[in-house]
Amino acid sequence: MALIRPAEPADAEAIGEVHVVSWRETYTGIMPELVLTRLSVEARSRMWRTMLDRPAPASAVFVAEDDEGEVVGFASCGPQRTPTLEFAGEYYALYVLSAAQRHGIGRTLMAAMSNHLSRSGLVSASLWVVRDNARAVRFYERFGGVAVATQEERRDGYVLSEVAYGWRELPLV
Repeated sequence: MALIRPAEPADAEAIGEVHVVSWRETYTGIMPELVLTRLSVEARSRMWRTMLDRPAPASAVFVAEDDEGEVVGFASCGPQRTPTLEFAGEYYALYVLSAAQRHGIGRTLMAAMSNHLSRSGLVSASLWVVRDNARAVRFYERFGGVAVATQEERRDGYVLSEVAYGWRELPLV
């Protein structure tokens, strides 16, 4: 079983690595190859270091470590960022390396985020997921997420279709 703990600034590089690798594993065939090859561990690490050095109010980042202490997944959450969605909180990100999937890490990261949101007084939540990411869609639906909105974003010359899933009450995972 993985150890789930709050992330620290020293975890920024490991989170950046997991972020880039998991995107390449997950979105190959969904996003243009050029988008995935342009991803930079250094840039993602800097982004995460900034977030961890100066966390936004009521936000949290968690990491999942394997038995050797290597970061194999991460999750982040906090207050809702999409004003048109009527949910207090938001699950911002949840990524687990493919080799570490199907061992309960995603479920445990969801629980950590739900507990944090609840303790912060954010009793409902939503998230955005890429519509063509069937595995993630099934994962969130298993936890009772209900599709509540869709959006299409034009990014780097392609259109990204996303679905918002919502929970009026935080999922018990």
